[in-house]
Amino acid sequence: MHNFIELLKREFRLFASNSVVMAIFIGAPLLYGLLLGAVYSKGKVDNLPVLVIDMDDSPMSHRAIDMLDESDVLAVTVRFDNQDINQAIIDEGYEAVVTIPYRFEADIIQKRHPEIQVEVNTANILPANYAAKAIQVALGTFNAGIEIQSLTKTGMPLSTAKASYEAFSVNYARFFNKAANYMTFLWPGVLGVIIQQVFMLAMALSFAREQEENTFVTEFYPRVKNPWYAMLIKSLPFWLMGMGVIAALWAMFPLFKVPLQVHAWGMIALLAALILSVTMMGITVSLAIPSQLKATEVLMVIATPSFILSGFTWPLSQMPDWVVVLAETIPLTHFLEGLRKLMFYGANLVDILPQLHGLLYITLFFTVINLVLFKTLPRLKKAKPASR
Repeated sequence: MHNFIELLKREFRLFASNSVVMAIFIGAPLLYGLLLGAVYSKGKVDNLPVLVIDMDDSPMSHRAIDMLDESDVLAVTVRFDNQDINQAIIDEGYEAVVTIPYRFEADIIQKRHPEIQVEVNTANILPANYAAKAIQVALGTFNAGIEIQSLTKTGMPLSTAKASYEAFSVNYARFFNKAANYMTFLWPGVLGVIIQQVFMLAMALSFAREQEENTFVTEFYPRVKNPWYAMLIKSLPFWLMGMGVIAALWAMFPLFKVPLQVHAWGMIALLAALILSVTMMGITVSLAIPSQLKATEVLMVIATPSFILSGFTWPLSQMPDWVVVLAETIPLTHFLEGLRKLMFYGANLVDILPQLHGLLYITLFFTVINLVLFKTLPRLKKAKPASR
């Protein structure tokens, strides 16, 4: 026990003496959590700039523009010509261009069914979808109002006119993130990315530094004597400090008004499985690549595409099979799927067992590789037990 405590103290001293690891492991999660929370704190987009080209300039076209302008999502700018539209989009960043044609009112009166042209700027899919939906609702409501008004002018009662216009009604309802809040959807997933990366990088830098300075062979490994003890001693300080980091991230949820009512044991199990799997991955890289710089570079190659491959934003079902196989080798994929179930679906521990199994398989795979590396690397074979 005395040796165990002394080894732990040594690990904390090494951690405190490495400013890079301290900044990554403690500073990065808190800073990124606050920064990204502030970025997405609004949750829903509004006041999207939309250009309306009114070629008719009639009372009817003005009513259509008023309907668009009443939407909270849209901020309408009106022009009466269609010159230099591309330049206007470049300068003002319009998310959509709505063109009301010449003789719009006259054609409606004469039942010629004029067409309003809506062109959506899909350079950015998210605001484009919001703008398109808001325009569709506004113009659809306006269109229905015109038709119903026309029928009532023929002497038809209002209730009959509404029934004649609507053969059936459609009621839309949301479930799971009912407000369609982008902050609620994205921010917890990004925190999962941060947790994965800081644990992998911290473990890799911790092992690699000792190997660069040759203290891994001369001081550390002779005192621990076996791979299991070595991995525990190296990991335990980060696990203990990681609990504080995760608690701080947890406290940010009420700060940004993100609901987090999850099954407690399910969340604990999922976080533990994630941390264990990324710890083993970090150890594998650091044992195989005894250089802090090169180990970091390798882990960054793994980290960069992990969020995209995870299926959190773009579903795995829409990816090629070989990409899905690759995605399932990354801990983040299983963690984010489990997190989605816990946060949005109200799942429990049993419901996320497939994700826990995926994380544990990854842990087992890299644990076996680590044991092989401990047994086969020449520099560790040369390590002699420390004299008492």
